[in-house]
Amino acid sequence: MRSERRHRVAAALSAGLVLLGGAGSAHAADASAPSASPPPATTPAAVSAAAPPVAPSGAEAAQPSGAAAHAKAYTPAAQQVRYGNAIAFRTLIPSPLLEQLTASEYAQIVQTAADGNRLLPATQPGVKRLRAIVDKLAPYSVKWNDRVKSWQWDVNAIRSREIRVMCLPGGKVLVYGGLLDRIRLNDDELGVLLAHGIAHALREHARSNFGATTQTSLRAATLPPLFGVGDPLPQALNLGARLQTLRYDPTDETEADVIGGDIAARAGFDPRAAITLWDKLAAATRANRTSGFIYLHPYSAARRQDLLNRLPDLMPLYAKAIGTRVDALPDYAGISAQRRKVARR
Repeated sequence: MRSERRHRVAAALSAGLVLLGGAGSAHAADASAPSASPPPATTPAAVSAAAPPVAPSGAEAAQPSGAAAHAKAYTPAAQQVRYGNAIAFRTLIPSPLLEQLTASEYAQIVQTAADGNRLLPATQPGVKRLRAIVDKLAPYSVKWNDRVKSWQWDVNAIRSREIRVMCLPGGKVLVYGGLLDRIRLNDDELGVLLAHGIAHALREHARSNFGATTQTSLRAATLPPLFGVGDPLPQALNLGARLQTLRYDPTDETEADVIGGDIAARAGFDPRAAITLWDKLAAATRANRTSGFIYLHPYSAARRQDLLNRLPDLMPLYAKAIGTRVDALPDYAGISAQRRKVARR
């Protein structure tokens, strides 16, 4: 019996490697395909060194559940925004498993908050506002990750003084009260922030927060059941603390800025709000060097300049979304709608 089971596991592993190799080859072909899109915006060297693919447009017409009301209003724009580091998008931990794990931990966090009377009710104005904004953003996230069509979006808020937002693969969004009460964000700023968080979820950046030991355990426990052999995956992996303090690197932030900016602009949120948003977050959380928002999402002068440099790509998308022209848009916080890119020094 043991010998037979070893043969089954070996066959499963071989099949898995063939599938993974095929996916990698297909992805490489996609990445090298020519594009008629405009040149990418200035990004850190780690991103610009790779040849960034253009976002797929074939799935744009499909809309995820919970966002059907906005589907008819969305028509794919001719302009595309590029992004990079696509190879990091695929690992040996399958996306369905990652979504299962994060959904389970999210449910536990929400239940714990509810048991402690810290979960804000659905009727609370702040929660209604968050859900309305996510409903506007969700339809425009499909083109960045086809799995969004099966995501079950869920948005909650916790009574807390912490300034934190958690967006996870599978469409789970959790906002901590300090973000609503301590920082006065307008709808454009909140829309840009939630789009940024959703972009992290679309690119599955949560993977990098799993330690090497955890990832090895997940691979060992997952691959055999994936091909029909082995024991079921254990349920409790105690990832909640990591998910609540996800720490991103500059490349993650660049991807989330580019993708989130595209989503927010198409949904009708002013991209210029990214500048005032991150300046506010920096001022409010810079003192907390261990878990302050600005350290979990590194914000530097170079990143701020990159946000400004992407505005010429994003402003036409925003203007179209709200039914006007770029030259008719008023200044926003002293930022003109018709900016020119500034070369980095």
